[in-house]
Amino acid sequence: MKKLFLACLLCVSTLATATEVRSIRTSNDFVEIGNSQAQVQSKLGHPSNVHHYVLRDRQDRPRAATDLSYKVDNENYIVTIVNGSVYKIEWVR
Repeated sequence: MKKLFLACLLCVSTLATATEVRSIRTSNDFVEIGNSQAQVQSKLGHPSNVHHYVLRDRQDRPRAATDLSYKVDNENYIVTIVNGSVYKIEWVR
């Protein structure tokens, strides 16, 4: 029973994984952590999906955050914007 549970857990954990990356390469430029939201949208265009929520930082303070979803060269990325600049970039497999 334990082996079956561990096998199911392993399958579920590998289905939807995201890897944090430092930048996204566009056709002629890079989107990096620290870029402004305007720079991201000028380089990548309009996102396919936008999600607004509250993010707690390391000091447990609430911050308004926005996730912008993009598809670049058939790869899915989520760019998290906090205080008007790129806070995190995730490559979704």
